[in-house]
Amino acid sequence: MFLYEDKKVVYVIKNCRIVRGEILDLDIGIEGGTIKKIGKNLDGERLLDAKGMLVLPGGIDVHVHFREPGFTHKEDWLSGSRSAVAGGITSVVDQPNTDPPTTTLSALKGKVEIAEKKSLVDFGISAGVTNENIPLIEGLAEEAVSFGEIFLGKERDAISYKNLESAIKAIKKTSLLPTVHAEDEECIEKNKIAYKVRSTHSHAIARPEECEKKAVLKVIEIAKRENYRVHICHVSTRAAMERIMENKNITCEVAPHHLIFSSKDDEWLRSRVKVNPPIRDSRDKNFLWEMLRQGEIDILASDHAPHQIWEKEGDIKDVKPGFPGVETMIPLMLNFVMEKRLNLERILDLVCHNPSKIWGFKRKGFLEEGFDADLTFFDLKGRKKIRAEDLHSRCNWTPYEGFYGIFPKITMIRGKVVFENDEFYVEGGYGRNLKDEIKDER
Repeated sequence: MFLYEDKKVVYVIKNCRIVRGEILDLDIGIEGGTIKKIGKNLDGERLLDAKGMLVLPGGIDVHVHFREPGFTHKEDWLSGSRSAVAGGITSVVDQPNTDPPTTTLSALKGKVEIAEKKSLVDFGISAGVTNENIPLIEGLAEEAVSFGEIFLGKERDAISYKNLESAIKAIKKTSLLPTVHAEDEECIEKNKIAYKVRSTHSHAIARPEECEKKAVLKVIEIAKRENYRVHICHVSTRAAMERIMENKNITCEVAPHHLIFSSKDDEWLRSRVKVNPPIRDSRDKNFLWEMLRQGEIDILASDHAPHQIWEKEGDIKDVKPGFPGVETMIPLMLNFVMEKRLNLERILDLVCHNPSKIWGFKRKGFLEEGFDADLTFFDLKGRKKIRAEDLHSRCNWTPYEGFYGIFPKITMIRGKVVFENDEFYVEGGYGRNLKDEIKDER
């Protein structure tokens, strides 16, 4: 193995290429799972050689659905976290919509227990917020790292705008972050007639940009009244993005699929790329790319939401929304770096620095002294075609089949190699609960 863990030994990784405005050749000293020193000509009790690979901090994916408990035919914590580390992700935040959903303290604790036994990656659990459980928010904050993604509406797993204001008032007292899936239920209901036309485009017509824009405007209005921060999940349209950019208390994320696919891809991917919010047209996609480059978008998150392939076929109205993405997000983005569509500094902000700062993970997301030695090692010349058979999600398919990606050769979490050259070196249960970091900070 390239590396090993010995908490009593200071070991040094030589010949690392590290992003410091420019790419510098530096050494990394590690002790007890923590980055002890970064510099030139470091010495230690054991010397290891990165052989000029690019070394990045481990990625933080703040929006995954690992499906356990309740839907383990799609994914579970072991398969989902293996998929994560094989893609350079070392920390994740899991969303509430499992069975049971994490809208009660017992359900939240139950999911934490599962993750503690099965996850390879460090993890946080987000608590669900509904019309029914606002009085539980203070208690949920003892186990959750954030609240959401909060769905808007009257359904059992959603919340009305009126109750959202009450929820944010309660969340503000916990200092945790509320995250919102911004699509307006009333607007969607009005447009559902689009499904009567049997077309792969009907899903986007049934959930037009006005539904996202209306929801974003209402959420911004509520956030202003409560004078509290809110995070908008998976922004997909220019109209919504422009409103978010006008408000400093609002952060946002974009998912790779809204940067890569456009409505014309419905013709060949068909119902497989059904997702909420829908894939948009090229004008929205191009605008999001420009905002990504300019630094207006805070976070890149996969919205990893796997389904079995048979759940993605049939009438578009009945097809399950979502698809896998945690393993391919960073590899796809690094390939875009090589194509000069994005620079490395922006990737670090999007998947490392900003997620750490916005969620409050004080030891994650930075390749700096004193931070956890969560490191990923890449050969930028080693791009390869993405094939479902090479990936690790239980759903066994990917919408990115045939695209190019640059995958990590090595993924390290807290100074220990968990993945190297397509082999896993830790068992489920290695991952730690990120809630402990936020508790220390509060």
